[in-house]
Amino acid sequence: MVPDGWRLSPISTDVEILHGFAFQSQFFAEDGPYSLLTPGNFNEEGGFRSLGEKQKFYNGPVPDRFVLKAGDLLVAMTEQKEGLLGSPVFVPDEGVWLHNQRLGRVRLLGDGSLDLGFLFYVLNQPSVRREIFASAGGTKVKHTSPQKIGAVVAALPPIGEQSKIATILSTWDRAIERLEKLIANSKAQKKSLMQRLLTGGTRFEEFVVSADVQKTKYVEIPADWGFVPIASVATELSQRNDSGANYPVLSCSKHQGFVDSLSYFKKQVFSNDTSNYKVVPRGCFGYPSNHIEEGSIGHQDICQVGIVSPIYTVFDTGSALDDGYLYKLLKTEHYRQIFSAATNASVDRRGSLRWKEFSKIRIPLPSLDEQKRISDAIDQALRITRNLQTRLKTLRSEKKALMQQLLTGKRRVRVDDQPAKEIAMPKRDTHRVMPHPEGGWQVKRDGDQRATHRTDTKAEAETLGRDISRNQQTEFQVHRKDGTIQKSDSHGNDPFPPKG
Repeated sequence: MVPDGWRLSPISTDVEILHGFAFQSQFFAEDGPYSLLTPGNFNEEGGFRSLGEKQKFYNGPVPDRFVLKAGDLLVAMTEQKEGLLGSPVFVPDEGVWLHNQRLGRVRLLGDGSLDLGFLFYVLNQPSVRREIFASAGGTKVKHTSPQKIGAVVAALPPIGEQSKIATILSTWDRAIERLEKLIANSKAQKKSLMQRLLTGGTRFEEFVVSADVQKTKYVEIPADWGFVPIASVATELSQRNDSGANYPVLSCSKHQGFVDSLSYFKKQVFSNDTSNYKVVPRGCFGYPSNHIEEGSIGHQDICQVGIVSPIYTVFDTGSALDDGYLYKLLKTEHYRQIFSAATNASVDRRGSLRWKEFSKIRIPLPSLDEQKRISDAIDQALRITRNLQTRLKTLRSEKKALMQQLLTGKRRVRVDDQPAKEIAMPKRDTHRVMPHPEGGWQVKRDGDQRATHRTDTKAEAETLGRDISRNQQTEFQVHRKDGTIQKSDSHGNDPFPPKG
C-alpha cells in the first residue's frame, strides 16, 4: 500500500546508473588537478567524507565523460567497509572530481519526475540497503551493479512532494553536520587544554609560586612542581584471587580504560580458572604489561573488586597523588610514546613493560590541590563534549524516525511555502547566567541538572557563558538576581531552525 498520488516504481524507470573509469595507478599523486573520488569518500550513512591528507589525486589523461560536476549523485557499488554498499554521495562544490571505477553515477531519465535529493534519502533507507546487499555478489568483499541497484522498487510521491521531503531532511543533515563540527572543535579544545594544564603551560593563579621553569627530558614544567618517578608515589599490588572468588573479570582498552570483559567482548575470552588472576580493588590502576605501548591503562571504577589476567601490572597511589590527575596524564599521547619507548628498551624478551621499569618513568607533580583543580577543569571540558555527543545521538535518532515516516508517506508534507507543523525542527537551547542557589553566579544550559560553571561574580560568569555559547552556537541570556532576563543574544548559525 502506498499513499494516494504515490507510485511504486523500479529506480531504473527514472534514472540510469553509469559505471566509472579504471584510472591508471601510475598517475596517482599527493597533489594534482583532479581529485579521485573513491569509496573512502563515502560515509556509511550517506554523504561525503573528506579524507584530508589521505585524499588521492590524479595527474594523467582523463576522458571528459568521467569528469564529475558539483551536485552529481553517485552510489557506492563495492563494500570496502561494512555498511558502505549502496551509500550515496553528492559531489562537493570544491575541486574537480573524477568518476572512479566501482562507483555508479546517477543520470536522470525522462520527464524529470524524480528528485535526486529524494533519491539520496531513498538509497539511505535501511530496507533499500538490505535489498542491495542481498542481491550483491562476492564473498569477502560484496559488489553490486547498476542493474541490481536499478531493480530496487521505491515508493515515489509527486515531484513537488519529493523536493519538499528532500529539503526537510537536508535541513536536519545540516544541523547534524554543524553539531559534528562543534564536537570536533570541542575535542580539539579539550586536547589543547589538557596539554597546557598537564605541563603547566596554563596554570591557576592561586597555585603559582614561581614563574620559573625546569627542563625535563621531554618538556618544560613549572619550577615549583615536582618531577618524580612513579615508584615514589605509587606501589605495586600483587594479590591473587587464590580463593577463586567470582569477581568480575576486567580488561583494559586503549580508549576506555578498564571495561567489563564479558560486556566488552560479548563472549568469554578469559580462563575458566581465575585463581591466579590479580585482584584490582576499586580506585587502583592497572595495565596489560604486553600492550601498554598502545596506551592501554585503566583506573578501576567499575566494581568494588575486579580481577585481571596475570599478565597485568596493578598498582595503587599514595596520598600525594590525585587519581583523576594521574589517569589523565597517563592516557595522553605523550605518555603513550614514553611507554612505547620504555617497552622497546626493556630487557623483557616478550616485549613487556613490568613494574620495575614502569615505575622509573617520571611524572610532573603539582601540589595535590592543583592536581585536583587540573583534573576538574579537564572533566568539565569532557562533559561539554559528551553533552554535545548526546545531543548528536538524539538528533540522529529523531532524523532517522522522521525519514522513515516521510519516505513511506506515514507523515505527509504540504507542497507550499512551509512544511507541516509536526515536522518542524526542535527549538534551539540556551545558556543562561543566573544566581546560584548556594551563592555567587552560575552558567547553566537548559535541560542540564548541574551548572557548567560557578563563579563569585556575575561579570566572570557572563564572560565564561558568552564564550561557551559562541562555541556551541546557542542562545545566550543573562538574568537579574530576581530571575528576570536582563539581556539576551544569539551566537552563530542556528543548527536548529525555529518553526515557521
